[in-house]
Amino acid sequence: MRESQIFAGSTGDSTQQTRGFAAESASPEQLVERLEVLHSLPGVAWRVVQILKDPEYDVHEVESILESDPGLCASILKLVNSSAFGLPRNVTNLRQAITLLGARSLRLAVLSFGLVNRLTQGTPREVFDDFWRRALTTAVVAGKLIRRERAVNPEDAYCAGLLAEIGVLVFSQVDTRKYPGLYLKHRHGKDLLAAEEEHYGFDHATLGACLLERWGLPSPLPLAAACHHQPNRCDTPLLQAVHAGTMLSDVLWVARSALLPTARQWLERHFGMDLDGFIGLANECKQEIMDSAEFFSVKLKGRIDVSALKKEAFEIFKKAALETALEYDSITAVLEQRYTM
Repeated sequence: MRESQIFAGSTGDSTQQTRGFAAESASPEQLVERLEVLHSLPGVAWRVVQILKDPEYDVHEVESILESDPGLCASILKLVNSSAFGLPRNVTNLRQAITLLGARSLRLAVLSFGLVNRLTQGTPREVFDDFWRRALTTAVVAGKLIRRERAVNPEDAYCAGLLAEIGVLVFSQVDTRKYPGLYLKHRHGKDLLAAEEEHYGFDHATLGACLLERWGLPSPLPLAAACHHQPNRCDTPLLQAVHAGTMLSDVLWVARSALLPTARQWLERHFGMDLDGFIGLANECKQEIMDSAEFFSVKLKGRIDVSALKKEAFEIFKKAALETALEYDSITAVLEQRYTM
């Protein structure tokens, strides 16, 4: 399929066009091609991405192209002035934003807005709501953790978190009749991944990585999408931060989440974060997640109750401490009996 066909523009109602298309027997690459027919990347975003491939790109040319899409311009300016990027001064014009961001960050911003906003159009409400809650939470958490580590650019981590679940949107768009029901029937995580694997032969993590690679995002982002549910593959700070965000997208929003103990252990092991640090992170993320939701013009359902989370985390901490103490006492008793006989 030629680029002129893929990126020529949206071709109409996705429900009509998915009739006769057997998503269950398609490969990830075939589903991505199908998606590109239904929802092309906006022309302005695609042109900018192509120009940015040249190390000697012309800032004035990029500015001229972006100016033809006022919505994208506004989003880029809003993003560059947000806490996610943490620039030291306010940016007031597009050329300044382009220069400060540089090719890599600008490409991430353009693709993130062009890609996510495009793919959420027509997504069933229940999937739409859950996607945004998870995407924004993962993005904010990953960005904050990486900013503390200073290992990679925080904007890379933020965008990696934002796009980690993009495969969910791809499935929703190319299999409109069956996937939303499958998604809502299975708990997000291992249950959903297993159901996707059984039904399609691969999961949304694999599908999302395939899309991000095809659309030219930098190497850490497709990898983050591929392994955000697989802790054993998360061997770099960015991947570890995205996995932490994936878990917290459940922990922060779901009362008594079963993932709370695992998330706590992960943050302690990889980021040296104790109980107080964990609660502090939750407090910091709460407002920034709301700010990000406003930025993307979405309304998140539910609320983050940090007080309840603190109580739950402390109860788990006490239980673990008690079990450790009892185990220690039991071992001590056995040793005393053995060596005093």
